[in-house]
Amino acid sequence: MSYEAVLEQIKNAPEACLDEISQIISYVVYRYEKENEEFNAVTKAALEEVEQMKKNPSLGKSYTDVDQMMQELLA
Repeated sequence: MSYEAVLEQIKNAPEACLDEISQIISYVVYRYEKENEEFNAVTKAALEEVEQMKKNPSLGKSYTDVDQMMQELLA
């Protein structure tokens, strides 16, 4: 859906609904921002973990055989 279509729906809504529409839009934007923050925090933590493992290989196990890695992961 385009911005224009959404704006047209808002323009055609009864004025009595505008507070509720505003609250819904605020909630959707808030939820979107929170989901992205959490994803970014998780991604940053994972990248930091990889950097730490690169500096200290004893922190994690490494593999040269993908099949062996998958067998262990799925076991």
